[in-house]
Amino acid sequence: MSLRPRRPVSVLLVGGCGHWAAAENHVPAILTLKKHGFPVRIAAICDPRDPYDPALLAHMPDLSSVVDQDRPAWIKAGPGHSAEALERRLQQAHEEHHFDVVIVACDPVAHLPYLKWATSQGIDVLCDKPILCMSDAAWNPLRAAQIRREFDALLHAHLALPGHLFAVPLRRRANDAFVHAGELIRDLYDSHQQPLTMGRIDICGGHFRLPEEYALGDAHGYSNGAGALAFSSYHYLDEMTRWLLLAPGRITDLRLTLQYVRRVGDHLRSGTNDRLGAILRPLSEAQLPALELSDSIALAEMDFAFTVELLSEGRHLGVLTYSFTSNTFSNRTVGVQACDAAGTIPFREKGRMSQYVIDAHQGNLQHLRLSKNDAVGEAYQIRLEHRRNPLIGGTGRLETVYQDAHDSSAVTPEDITAAFITMAAGGTPDTAVTDKMAFLDGQVLTHTVYGAMYELIAAHHHEVHPCPSVVVSMP
Repeated sequence: MSLRPRRPVSVLLVGGCGHWAAAENHVPAILTLKKHGFPVRIAAICDPRDPYDPALLAHMPDLSSVVDQDRPAWIKAGPGHSAEALERRLQQAHEEHHFDVVIVACDPVAHLPYLKWATSQGIDVLCDKPILCMSDAAWNPLRAAQIRREFDALLHAHLALPGHLFAVPLRRRANDAFVHAGELIRDLYDSHQQPLTMGRIDICGGHFRLPEEYALGDAHGYSNGAGALAFSSYHYLDEMTRWLLLAPGRITDLRLTLQYVRRVGDHLRSGTNDRLGAILRPLSEAQLPALELSDSIALAEMDFAFTVELLSEGRHLGVLTYSFTSNTFSNRTVGVQACDAAGTIPFREKGRMSQYVIDAHQGNLQHLRLSKNDAVGEAYQIRLEHRRNPLIGGTGRLETVYQDAHDSSAVTPEDITAAFITMAAGGTPDTAVTDKMAFLDGQVLTHTVYGAMYELIAAHHHEVHPCPSVVVSMP
């Protein structure tokens, strides 16, 4: 149970009209804090959409409640606003409302100016993943390289402020199945010093879209020339690097190689999913205008695969693989809805899948497998299989099935948001929650790998030879 905070908290919620912030995580967490008597208030919402729009609030009852209770100011932001003009508006709002916390939950390509401004003001920051992305990072090498450079500058500015809080709410860091897997990896490493030697992460997103829907801008959109790597991939990259750091052995470097990339334009030209599109179109309530997709959208990455070689001063110690594909099964049964065409709510799930198989091997001594096969929005089921060599106490295959694996987890993203606000208020949250929080200085390896992957995807667009590589050092 958290101790009562010592002072009220004024929150700036960036992207506060989005589904994740308003319906699934941040706003519900703040409402729960209010019910327990915490003096927290959303003082301003920054979003291109009007938080007072009745059509929007009809889909988001929690946002409607917080708007009624707090009457937050609306800071309208969107394309066409310069970073300097946005900073002036944020500064003016800060002078009026004295923000204690900035929660950043907008499109990842828009994160940077909010993070830089909040850090420069010493305001505590909670930022959804991925921390940074740049428009056109999928095909412009300069923009891709900016991801790592801006992260390093942001980290430097954060570390120069003693006591500054900067956290990233990563669901899988707290999910019971992933927590258990990490504990098994660390336990074996502590007992036998056996590092991670092989792993694979195969993700099937199954997120089918009609061609015109690729131009819709949202947190899972392609409209800014960056695609699927900036979706949920960051969660799995974070788990991969977390497991490496739990059982590093003599690993000094990682060599990343791009084995495959398929872009939106490649996908649409292939015609491989035309059949589902033909079935869905008659089911649409509304028609989005037919348009020619821009080159930026067409070049955004949709499917990709990487290898990560584990090196010790040039010697190979093992290999990890990471693949993501949208060109897989989709459960979608509806066409374009009126609310999609009107833009009153973000692009909804509509058949997006959450299917994966994740393997981790620690030499000859231990193997873990996590698997899931669900549609987004269903009660997820995660299966964890575990084997150890009999000579070190293994008893055959052990299997644990986590039912309703996200919502029934001991720590949820809502808990992390509530704990962060409590910390910002000077309170002391439950260590069972704070132990599962990710902070900016602990994201160095994950964000370095993520940024390097974008550099390789961008380089691929210009390279004559396939399979570009880059080496990054372990921290």
